[in-house]
Amino acid sequence: MSVYDRSIADSAIFVDDDINLASDDTQRFSAGSLVEVRRHHISLLGVVLFTALIDRQWTVHTLTFNGELLSHHEQDVQFVIPDFVGKKEAEACGLFDVAATDAETDARAGILKHLRIFVKRFEHDLHHVVERSREIDLYERISHPDRTTWRFTSTQAAARIVFEGRREITNSELLAMQTHLMDNGTLYVAEQRRFLRSHRFWVRPRDEVEVLTAVQGMCLRNDPNLDAFAEKAYMLIEASRRRTAESWNEPPSRHPVTDIELTETDNTILCFLRAALRAMRHIQVDPFEMPAAQILKKIRSYEPESSAYFDHDINKLLVETGILAPWEEAISQEVGKREDTFKRPLYPSTASPLVSGPIRPDGLYSRDLVDSMRHDFGDMPVYVIDDWGAEELDDGVSIESIPSDPEHTWLHVHIADPTTLLPPTHPLARRAFQMAASRYMLDRTIPMLPPSAGFQRFSLGGTPGQPDKTLTFSAKVNSSGDIVEHKVRPAIIRKVQTLKYDTIDEVLGLPSVKVMYPFGQPQVSPSSQHLDPTVIESMRRLERLTRSLMQARVKQGSISFSLPRPELSLEPRPLPEDIMSTTDIRPHAFRGFPSLVYGTRDTKELGARLLVAECMKTASRIASLFFRDRGIPALRRVVGPIRSELVDGVEQIMAARDEYGSLSFHDLARYGVSVPPGVYSTAPGPHSLVGIPADEGYVKVTSPLRRFGDVFAHWQIKHALLADADAGAESGVPAVFWNDAWLARMADELEERELVARRLERSQIDFWAHLFLRRWMADPAAGTRTEDPLQALTAVALAPAQMNARTKDGICSVYVPTLALQGIVLGIPPERASEIRAGHDVAVQIRTVMLGVRPVLELSLR
Repeated sequence: MSVYDRSIADSAIFVDDDINLASDDTQRFSAGSLVEVRRHHISLLGVVLFTALIDRQWTVHTLTFNGELLSHHEQDVQFVIPDFVGKKEAEACGLFDVAATDAETDARAGILKHLRIFVKRFEHDLHHVVERSREIDLYERISHPDRTTWRFTSTQAAARIVFEGRREITNSELLAMQTHLMDNGTLYVAEQRRFLRSHRFWVRPRDEVEVLTAVQGMCLRNDPNLDAFAEKAYMLIEASRRRTAESWNEPPSRHPVTDIELTETDNTILCFLRAALRAMRHIQVDPFEMPAAQILKKIRSYEPESSAYFDHDINKLLVETGILAPWEEAISQEVGKREDTFKRPLYPSTASPLVSGPIRPDGLYSRDLVDSMRHDFGDMPVYVIDDWGAEELDDGVSIESIPSDPEHTWLHVHIADPTTLLPPTHPLARRAFQMAASRYMLDRTIPMLPPSAGFQRFSLGGTPGQPDKTLTFSAKVNSSGDIVEHKVRPAIIRKVQTLKYDTIDEVLGLPSVKVMYPFGQPQVSPSSQHLDPTVIESMRRLERLTRSLMQARVKQGSISFSLPRPELSLEPRPLPEDIMSTTDIRPHAFRGFPSLVYGTRDTKELGARLLVAECMKTASRIASLFFRDRGIPALRRVVGPIRSELVDGVEQIMAARDEYGSLSFHDLARYGVSVPPGVYSTAPGPHSLVGIPADEGYVKVTSPLRRFGDVFAHWQIKHALLADADAGAESGVPAVFWNDAWLARMADELEERELVARRLERSQIDFWAHLFLRRWMADPAAGTRTEDPLQALTAVALAPAQMNARTKDGICSVYVPTLALQGIVLGIPPERASEIRAGHDVAVQIRTVMLGVRPVLELSLR
């Protein structure tokens, strides 16, 4: 593998209403800020002169300690001191690498004088921190007493210990403390995401430190046990490769290894290698890297494609030694437990029936707190529309005409109501918060609310003949798609009918986004569903109504970006435990492989999917209006305005949208679009992508069976409704259950956990997609194929090619639509690099596919 900057490979791809998976945070650094820049294990201090949008990423230009002007990404900044020098002083330094005038030279000299004084103080403080941490044995004081559990700390918390509880700690001392933690990666690991916001470190568990230092010591003294292990590993690997070839088309199975005896030292080395397969930011030196490279070199089965080994080499070693199954990824299998970072209870001290309500012995509600408030929708049809095989049906829709007012129509969005059973005081509520969302992974589903506790009965229509309890969000909509009146009510629905997206699209003749199968379509029995004429007519009316709502949002500036994403299927699912690896890190002999089908589907919403999505957006708008009208803070999703590198780029982007407000990912790259990631705000704010104005806001409430934030909003709504009903009583239940300050802390934690959940799902799918490609290319029957989609790949450049000063060739981040995967093109000749422009097609071929915690698709031009 060629050495290249990971930030190039991770060029931002926008994937959802408010999720940019490549962006950790939105952070603009004002001119005059002092920043610590960490990249490739190197730390530099400097002062920000200006920030500019380049290749769709905000690029900071920083005057460093040695007088050079460094260009870097915002994510490279790990410490910031605002207003270190005046903004005017920084702006006086100019915009070029070399000062253009004497005035700019003088301005830079003045800033460097301030910087050198600070650096001198910082070096003194760092020496003190190092010595003091050694004296008090900082690791011993802050590591978790359970030897297998990760404990979190922060720069501030560690500094308070080192500086003996002193209330006032200087910026220089804080930076010294953070530098000490960063430089000791054996003991402390920086948080992967949004570190600049949290300054959080994870303290490595004692057992893992013991294993790590033991193997480091073996490598330093070239312990003969390493050679003995390497010989055993070599035999395991060779046997694995023979089994893989002879069992290529067999179903998956696991068998014991009986011909190789492992010692305690061998087990220590295997534990070390398993722990090494964990994502870690390159702002720290990875303490596993050098020992792992030494072990891999001794085994003789792996030759690095450059001067270094990477996580994909370790992944391959663990698979071929039988520690991991060939169909098992390490992304969702992290070794060790992590301490909960949010230790406050999920309920405040404010009096509320939600907390003091009637409780069963198991801690769940013994009765429905809002039963008397429920509106009975009687025989009104409720349509639950989803995919074949959907697991949690938590939303349904109804349409209601107003005979006396044909210009208006009621849209009712009925949402499952698990808070009928679940109080915020229950341990399952804490578990749901820790998960943030159900995990829909390729090989298994981990529900946020366990079915064993009775929550499966809240899936709409799940119990035929029984009514469903819902929280219903109703909008009175005019012919222009404007919401003129809204209601939120606990409700009962009795006439649920489950429909499928494909059926509605076919019957109504709506456009739809089909799954594409580049490697061949699976043999499946076609599914069909008969619809009654009254249902068809209701669907037509719903389609017209939701189209008007969508068009109204488009007029308000709604914009979405479509791109294909992998849609894979696996059989068997879930994978049985008896074919997986075991937690005791013991080698097994694996044979065969599960059945894996590779498909792709565009994220663009059309047809019945658009209809349902619009209903859910409407419910989220109504929820925000409900809170706004009562002055209640809530967890609202806010997305700021989009930006473009072009002078009139935003105007061009808006003009290029189709009737659905959608742009292709070609346009995303071509116009140099930058979209800030969504964040939580307790006050109403704009959602530029959905087209929601600042005074309306957007609160997600439509998936309480699978998203904790929606459960949380349901609790708030119920508390407010009970407060409304109690308004005349002397007890006076306050309408606000959680105040602004509490919600702000909750928002930070929930946002981080949701991002982890989303990334886990998408990373796992990407891993399986890359694994499919590896097997497709290595298939013994590959030579008999008449067609191979990998032989004629076309990619879309996400940014212009960048030249590597050392290798004198180019590198470019691309998206491959046929595979629905991002890749990196390497080895671009200088004469061709200048021809590659963002948003344009590039003919490519696969060089190599690498697995590990960060799967990579390396390409070359063809």
